[in-house]
Parts: sequence; C-alpha cells; structure tokens
Amino acid sequence: MQQDSRNALLTLALFAAFADGHKADSEREAIRRIAESLSDDQGGHPLATLYQDVLLQRVTVPGAVAALTDPAHRQLAYEMAVCVCDVDGRQTAAERDFLATLKTALQLDAQQTAAFDQEADALVDVAEKAIPPTLPA
Repeated sequence: MQQDSRNALLTLALFAAFADGHKADSEREAIRRIAESLSDDQGGHPLATLYQDVLLQRVTVPGAVAALTDPAHRQLAYEMAVCVCDVDGRQTAAERDFLATLKTALQLDAQQTAAFDQEADALVDVAEKAIPPTLPA
C-alpha cells in the first residue's frame, strides 16, 4: 500500500474518532493500533502530523477519500471508521451520521457494508452485556 493510501486511512480513522466530539482513551488506543498496523517497513507513521491536520482542518474527508483509489482500501477505510466509532460503546447519532456520510463519500452501497455493520453491532452487544456501562458518580 502506498503512503498516500496509508495516510488517508489513518486520516479517516481520526475523523471517526472525533465524530462524536468526545475524547475517549479507547479511541486513542484504537488509532494508535491502526497507525502501527499501517506503518511502513521502517516502523514510521505520520500520526502526530495527521492528528494536527485533522484538528486544524487542513484535511477533509473528501480529500482523504480521493486518495483511496482501490475499492478494497475504501472498504477498509469504512470498516476501520466503524471500529473506531464502536470502540467506546454504541454509536452516537453524530457517529452514525459521520459513518453514513463516509459511506456515501467512499461510494460504498448498503450491500457492501451491511454484513460488517451487523457484525460490529453484534460485538457491541456482547461487550455491553459483558461489561455494563458505568454510571457517573
């Protein structure tokens, strides 16, 4: 995979992490794992730079999507974004809106993403049953 595609995947994962407006440690950890999995042969990845680019709005979702020309990379971008949104629990309305917009931008249809969405929802269900959400003190 080319560096531009790796950067685009990580950029879209960062947008997913920021979609709900909350800063969850679990989302930060998911982003770190994604960055490591996308690192080049020398182990380098531009996470800090991409993080700043997203926060300072120097990049856009359409710009990142444009760098993904391989349909498999587009599907991967969507699946990574779903995982990041789900890592801290059930998706919020803002995250669902982001994912719907991303799906359209990536030119993925419902059939392409339905099976993955169902699997992701099932995992969230299992996680919620295993570890109930904590209530604020």
